[in-house]
Amino acid sequence: MIKTTIIKGKEVRYEFKRMHRRSVAAKIRRDGVIEVKAPLLYRESDMLAFLNQHHRWIFNHYDKLQTTENQRKKYVSGEIHHYLGEQYMLQVNQSRRNSVLIEGDTMIVNCKSPDDVERTLMKWYRNQAKIVISELLPSIIGKFSKYNVAPAKISIRDMRSRWGSCSRKGNISLNLQLIKLNENCIRQVIIHEMCHLVYFNHQTGFYNLMEEMMPDWKKWKKELKFK
Repeated sequence: MIKTTIIKGKEVRYEFKRMHRRSVAAKIRRDGVIEVKAPLLYRESDMLAFLNQHHRWIFNHYDKLQTTENQRKKYVSGEIHHYLGEQYMLQVNQSRRNSVLIEGDTMIVNCKSPDDVERTLMKWYRNQAKIVISELLPSIIGKFSKYNVAPAKISIRDMRSRWGSCSRKGNISLNLQLIKLNENCIRQVIIHEMCHLVYFNHQTGFYNLMEEMMPDWKKWKKELKFK
């Protein structure tokens, strides 16, 4: 069973497995879940203390994982890329003007040079993220009107180990990679961060509010993974 906890202010997912073994071992899977194997009598509270003790290793691994995922992309024709939960085959065309088009199941990137493909695509992703998020925000913010809260600022950032964050000043940051996921995944992350405007920590009230705002949030949280 995958659970969540907070380590040094960051939410991480973990799976705790007790088995016949003498020591504790942890690894981070490609989906970002920390898999911990421990002796049968090992307490979960001790396991969480173990994770906190090794927070630098965890966050360093997350950084390497994200870097590896990015390095896999070559941005050449025939490669698979994602947008709003759908996958598309990349088609790179040489053109005088840089642009990105979606036609059927093809993502067409027109650019002056092969060196411009990644930059052109990422610029397009950022513009699309601004559009999609701005369309989702009014209805989401409206849900929180009775709590008299609203984000002070919303920004889209390149984040390596988190889908979103909320500061004590009410500034919400969202991961640019969200634009590659299903719209409900984006909605779930925004609602999650909005809930922090009411409950800054992950106490019972926070999760009750999540259930109120998006009853099926757990379903979409499971879909959160880097593409």
